[in-house]
Amino acid sequence: MAIVTDIKLLAVNPDAHIQVLQLADSAHLIWVVDDFVADFDTLVDYSNNQAYFNQPGRDGTLFPGMRDEMPDSYYATLSAMIERLALQPQGQCFKRHQIAKCWLSKVTLTPQQLTPRQKMPHFDSLVVHSMAAVHYLNDDNLGGTNFYRYKHTDKLAFGFDDKEMILDMVEKVERSAEHRSGYINDSDDLFEKVFSIAAKPNRLVIYSGNILHSANITAQVEFDKSALNNRTSINSFFSVR
Repeated sequence: MAIVTDIKLLAVNPDAHIQVLQLADSAHLIWVVDDFVADFDTLVDYSNNQAYFNQPGRDGTLFPGMRDEMPDSYYATLSAMIERLALQPQGQCFKRHQIAKCWLSKVTLTPQQLTPRQKMPHFDSLVVHSMAAVHYLNDDNLGGTNFYRYKHTDKLAFGFDDKEMILDMVEKVERSAEHRSGYINDSDDLFEKVFSIAAKPNRLVIYSGNILHSANITAQVEFDKSALNNRTSINSFFSVR
């Protein structure tokens, strides 16, 4: 399969709708952009017919599936949207940004194939100024994103000072691994689900990367990357100042 180096005509939709949500009992904001790119069908075609996916784990993360780095035009489109967010009343944090990586991601590991750490909510970074973004290519029947609190702390987000708490959290997850059937989709004995964002085609969600979160993998998800109901998203990571 030839590796496609770019997607032509990808651009921010001038009619994209921006809303800002706040996690309860915290200062954390979640940015939701609907109808993000103008040429969404081109992006879906690229994900289904042109992207060259690597095997799970090749990206160096615990993501439970196959990934391909997005072409340059997607980086430029995301950057243009971040610059637009910087003009919003609560968007001062986006005045300066640097994108680290944009991954086209397909969930391909079945619940039985998961390691204990893939059965728990995760954070993407401990750096305060790190942000994460999810761009959904499917609708909510394949699941959006849930946000969690570890029940042994009041915090929703972790920092470098919380390493002992993180080690304790991971240890408890590994000890209870046999009781965890697969992807976490709701509250359990260790984690409380505090907020959910529904998936919607062409919806972009941005949040602090140090907040505990997890994809909501529904029963309708098929784990073959070519299947009609494979959960597909673009996961991006960037820093702000």
